[in-house]
Amino acid sequence: MKQLLINLTDEQHEMFTQKIQSEASKNMEHSTLSGFSITLKEAFPGMSWLTVDMNGELDLGDVDWKII
Repeated sequence: MKQLLINLTDEQHEMFTQKIQSEASKNMEHSTLSGFSITLKEAFPGMSWLTVDMNGELDLGDVDWKII
């Protein structure tokens, strides 16, 4: 089985977890189940970024990734 490995900085990880926790709290408050999506975007090799969409999109910026 292959794995997709996306490396996040500490700052990106903090932004990601804050977004998920904040939006999950809003979902609980309003009794909704929106879920979230993570999108890896690449313009060309070496220029990749990650976005998280949960009640609005969060751009986490540049990331390194590979399939192992």
